[in-house]
Amino acid sequence: MTRVRFAPSPTGNLHQGNIRTALFNYLFARHQGGKIILRIEDTDQERSQTDFEANIFADLRWLGFTFDEGIQEGGEVGPYRQSERLDLYKKSLEKLIAEQKAYACFCTADEIEVERKRALALGKSYRYQGKCRILKPEETQEKIQSGIKPSYRFKVDRDIIKFQDLVYGEKVFDTENIGDFIIARSSEIPVYLFACAVDDCLMQITHVIRGEDGMSNTPRQILIQRALGFEPPQFGHLPLILGADHTLLSKRNGSTSISELKQKGYLPQAILNYLALLGWSPPEAEEILSLDQLIQQFDLSRVARSSAIFDWGKLDHINQAHMLRMSETDYLTFAKKQLEGSSWISSLSPSELDSLLFTLRPNIKTFNDLSPWLSILLVLPEYNSEPAQEAFSDPTAKKVLESLAALLQEHEAQLKTKEFENVMEGVKKQTKLKGKKLFFPIRITLTGVHEGPELIPLMSALGKERILERIQRAIETIQHKESAKRAV
Repeated sequence: MTRVRFAPSPTGNLHQGNIRTALFNYLFARHQGGKIILRIEDTDQERSQTDFEANIFADLRWLGFTFDEGIQEGGEVGPYRQSERLDLYKKSLEKLIAEQKAYACFCTADEIEVERKRALALGKSYRYQGKCRILKPEETQEKIQSGIKPSYRFKVDRDIIKFQDLVYGEKVFDTENIGDFIIARSSEIPVYLFACAVDDCLMQITHVIRGEDGMSNTPRQILIQRALGFEPPQFGHLPLILGADHTLLSKRNGSTSISELKQKGYLPQAILNYLALLGWSPPEAEEILSLDQLIQQFDLSRVARSSAIFDWGKLDHINQAHMLRMSETDYLTFAKKQLEGSSWISSLSPSELDSLLFTLRPNIKTFNDLSPWLSILLVLPEYNSEPAQEAFSDPTAKKVLESLAALLQEHEAQLKTKEFENVMEGVKKQTKLKGKKLFFPIRITLTGVHEGPELIPLMSALGKERILERIQRAIETIQHKESAKRAV
């Protein structure tokens, strides 16, 4: 059975790159009918924090991921937190030492740095020269008994490591360029690549799908796994995500945590949909896909080998498409949750709020757009902008607004959508105007801006009294400008 894992480190919050890796593993496993394991890699105890771990669980749950095994789900190959698996790493290390596949190294950081600088000065890449590899067992024991704490290195013999990458095809590494590498800082503290290599085998992982930046670790982990008597899993490396400046995605050029995307008003299904398209293309070229559709269509062979560019505009487009696909109930639930604590909630009746939210629906790209738009619609607009100057300078603008006010006042009760349509038809007949000359001054009067929701739904959402109040202010503005012009 296919078994994959998502293995984040609790040293920070999840961002786009982490989630795309989780998503591709998830889609691959679910498409294959396999299992996905959530493993927490917290061997970096200095930087790992319980708050970050809690955030990881919360973000994954909000995005809609479900795992088959993990800290919360349990499973037969746990524990699923690396800090609780130290005895397993120690046993693996002892096995390698006993079989003379690893050895104690007493070289200090300063000594290594001298060697590194010497290699660089000669124009060579640095690899450990094996100074401690030739120590006799009694020499090693003597140093340990004297209180010198060693690190432990894996013994790398000359070999050619080949593996078939699921994305990049055949990869070939010459161990001559690797050298003996550290696998544990002490007999109790494994380094990341060692713990990861051991865990993937003990947890029976069949496919490791991770970022391209993990490629350099792959030959080392294959060496470790084979030395421990395991068959390495298959590896697939995903091209990295770049920012708009074509450099690695970072805080500087667009890297954002999932919790920040949530605060910005993006939908979880839209985030997953967009991230799936970063480096992968569906067979039917359809862009707006649900998680179930992504699972059904996912094929790792369709992952591109070139890096993908994170495009906020594309994410907005996909998010807007998913918002328009939501049921009315789900849309209102998300919208109101995003507006919690806003003064707009308490200033409107439930029916008025619902009406405004539905009116704005085609005009927002994220739920964060709602609050600015509600401000535009519910706060009396100022008419000193350039579009307002343009609209009200037309001699026909006052005529349009006076006609609209008169026809609205013929109705005693609050108008419904059909009645607003009739009113607008009446204005059109009375003024004999159409197009921009008819609609532009009305839109500016109602919102103060030159674009936005369709006029009829907007008028219905604002209601007769708000519209009349704005018409009066707009006409007063026009009259004031006319008086000022005559005075000159």
